[in-house]
Amino acid sequence: MAKLVPEYFVNRRNVTIQILFTTVFAYFFINVYQPFGSKDWYAVSWWVFSFVSGLIVLAGMLVVLASRIIMFIVKKYRPITIQYYLIMIVAEIVLKGALYTFLERIALEDNTPFLPSMVLAVQNTSLILLIPYLISTLFFAWWEKKVNLETLLRQLRFKPQFIPFKDENGSLKLSIKSHDLVYLEASDNYVIVHYQSGDGHKKYMLRNTLKNLEQQMEGYPLLRCHRSYMVNFDQIKMLKRDSSQLNLWLDDQGSISIPVSKTYAQTVSEAMSKLRPWR
Repeated sequence: MAKLVPEYFVNRRNVTIQILFTTVFAYFFINVYQPFGSKDWYAVSWWVFSFVSGLIVLAGMLVVLASRIIMFIVKKYRPITIQYYLIMIVAEIVLKGALYTFLERIALEDNTPFLPSMVLAVQNTSLILLIPYLISTLFFAWWEKKVNLETLLRQLRFKPQFIPFKDENGSLKLSIKSHDLVYLEASDNYVIVHYQSGDGHKKYMLRNTLKNLEQQMEGYPLLRCHRSYMVNFDQIKMLKRDSSQLNLWLDDQGSISIPVSKTYAQTVSEAMSKLRPWR
């Protein structure tokens, strides 16, 4: 719960898309599907129902808009956690339910006890909000993964000849030909650069972190496959499952075998599959 929400869930573009999609979804859902027998609640024509339901949807979305504005203000001072994000959504549902209950009692002079009306309104609001929230969230996650994979494929296809390695202070310490680099291995606050020189396998200890290098290596044929490893994509000979563990073979005998963690397994498999026609 203390983990951070992915940035693509809370950036302005995607939040705007989510609010607009939820508004349109709520309006058509109410008027087409007419959940909970809403068409029988009040004896009005369809166009009056459509007009009034539109006003009600817009009023409810003002609550969501205010909630997201508050989120952006909070975001300026601290990252948005999963816990905060879930609490925000629950608050939106409850506040919208309270708003609809209030409108029903004032505008329609409904004398139903407040608590039962509030519970029903919260149930209806949950259905109308959570469906588009789930759809849009899945779409954002899929789109982010698609963009990242396409970026990775472009990097692997159009690779430069030399790969520079800088320390944590940004000083150039080593530059290796692309086809000589084998893999990178994290070791505390250092990264061990494994490369070929002549007929031998050599190492270079670089004071930096693998996370920093991953950001700096954009545009180079390096593929993150594990929390502790990045490999030169051009050195991969085989992706093989040994028992329950996926491994990348970086030589024909399998003497250089790098594990693929579950976190990166799908990205590695997709990258290899996409690049197959080019190789």
